[in-house]
Amino acid sequence: MKRSLIWIGFVITGLLVVCPVVRSETDLGMYSNTKLRISFNIPKGMNLYTPENPGPLASQLPPTAPWILVNPAFTEENVTVKASRGVSEDDVVGFKKLLDDESDIPVPKYKRLSVRIIKIGKLKNKQAVEHIFMMQGNILGKLRQITFSHKGRGLTFTCATAVDRYDKANRHFFDPIFRSMAFNK
Repeated sequence: MKRSLIWIGFVITGLLVVCPVVRSETDLGMYSNTKLRISFNIPKGMNLYTPENPGPLASQLPPTAPWILVNPAFTEENVTVKASRGVSEDDVVGFKKLLDDESDIPVPKYKRLSVRIIKIGKLKNKQAVEHIFMMQGNILGKLRQITFSHKGRGLTFTCATAVDRYDKANRHFFDPIFRSMAFNK
């Protein structure tokens, strides 16, 4: 059970070391990371910031974060990623079970809305856990976390925005990332 709560804590709070950025092609509207072996389209209207190119987020982007995508018109609307080694497909399925079993996660101002298995990627060939919840931070936010395993790494993408902006942001920013994702061998 201790490992379960640590995994849930990682996904909700993102307290884990992440992989460095290897390659970013923002001018082409494409993000590609050869170390994580994934790529996806950068949605129109979002800015990509990295430790090498932190832009106005220099104080908010730790050097260990691979990147953050931000809507410049509303900076609380963003997508971050965390990665960890040694995570299998079975671990991801186990993570969903943990979320199902832990209906009262001990995180202040957390409210789970849904947890389910989805398929992501251009080919809809990657199984992932989708965890949608609300949580109070700088704003009352609605978050969509997509967690999956690829090449022995667990990846969690956290898409966040204000509750009243969520549906539009999900349609225009968040979902296009997962629909365009490619998983490199």
